Amino acid sequence: MTEVPAGLSQLAEDALGLLGAVAVAVRRSAPDGVLETLALAGRNAEALVTGADGPIEPAPVSVRGRWRRREHAGPGELESHPITGATGRRLGWLTFERGPADAGRLGETALRLVLAHAGALLEAAELAARLSAQQEVSLQRLQELRIVDQALSVAFEESVVGMVMISLDPADAGSCLRVNDALCRLTGYTREQLLGRPFEQVTLPEDRALTASAMRRAMAGRRTPFRADKRYVRADGGIRWVRVTATPLFDDDDRPLYALGQVEDLSRREERDVELAARLDPLTGLLNSAALEEGLVETVQRAHRIGTGCAVLFAELDGWEELAAGQDESSGLADQLQQALAQRLQTTLRGSDVISRVGDNQFVIITEEVGPEQVEAVARRLKQALAAPEVIDGREFSMSANLGLSVLAGDPGDDAGQSATLLAQARTALAQARAVGGGSHVLYLSDGAQPANGMSRTLYAHPEWRGRALR
Repeated sequence: MTEVPAGLSQLAEDALGLLGAVAVAVRRSAPDGVLETLALAGRNAEALVTGADGPIEPAPVSVRGRWRRREHAGPGELESHPITGATGRRLGWLTFERGPADAGRLGETALRLVLAHAGALLEAAELAARLSAQQEVSLQRLQELRIVDQALSVAFEESVVGMVMISLDPADAGSCLRVNDALCRLTGYTREQLLGRPFEQVTLPEDRALTASAMRRAMAGRRTPFRADKRYVRADGGIRWVRVTATPLFDDDDRPLYALGQVEDLSRREERDVELAARLDPLTGLLNSAALEEGLVETVQRAHRIGTGCAVLFAELDGWEELAAGQDESSGLADQLQQALAQRLQTTLRGSDVISRVGDNQFVIITEEVGPEQVEAVARRLKQALAAPEVIDGREFSMSANLGLSVLAGDPGDDAGQSATLLAQARTALAQARAVGGGSHVLYLSDGAQPANGMSRTLYAHPEWRGRALR
């Protein structure tokens, strides 16, 4: 439905007398070029805009001499005049049917007044529409900003890292405007005790200079974030090392508002680093034996829960004792070879596979969603990857490994017991592969396993595998 600008209907009524017309129509030019009828006045005014064949397009008259040219015209003549704005842009059309009376000398003046008034009304309507649209956009953006603000507020409050907003206003510079629960736990103070007080008061006096200069730079308009490791004095008197990272924020006029700070508890990170270091082999960075046992139990539990298999590959470098005996310990060659082997394992296996170092030259791999055929394919892929020469200190070495393989079988039950059995079976299979030598691998299957005869290179095997020499 077309919205009629206020006052336009009255303008059409007034134009009847001013123009000596019997019918008046005001139409607006829509953006798509279609004319919208906004106001009608007088007898049978609808006929000015709609004919038998549809809407009537206006046929403009010449600007000069329009009244004199029609001074002998009879009643019923139609005239259409463009309605323009203050800048000359066409806004619409004024169409009227002449009445029987002669407009006289005042006709031209009256027409200009009507057109100017109509243009003012249409421009005012356009301006109101634009303002309304801008207001709608502004309201939408305001709503979006509220949603973003809510998300940021949740992120601030729920962060596991201490968060603080520090005022940069000269009136209360350095005071806490907002803190989260993580910061309260870290410092031992309540929100009420922190809010409104200078945040530097929780800093050990000897460390306050670390961030004081950065605060002054932020208040002077410097936007550079700053970071410092310092000591906090907790409410209970304890000392806690923290890392403070703060970013100054400014308003649209580049006035400093506040610094948004993150406070990380370094003591907890050190504890996590210690915990992680306790699970890693210091030479290769792989998991150690303790982490292996925990990871294997979790893998068996997951395999039972989702109904997929898993397997253990126990790898040992072939001929290691002879190689190590012929090397000077100070050369570090043995360590470099083990690091090279660890790198080969990591690049050859899947990212989800668990790799651990359990001895000087022994590694254990846990792989999921595999059966007997797949684990043998993994073993062959590993041996192929190890066969590529390794160059250390200008010397070329060829590595090979013996592998003991075991595959999980049986119903869910004692996960810890089954994981220990799985590892023991892989170790047993490795012993037989070591006896064969030359980079062999031996498969041990827990279901249907039976001893092999003396001619077989497989210690225990499923019937379909028994007697096969796996090289």
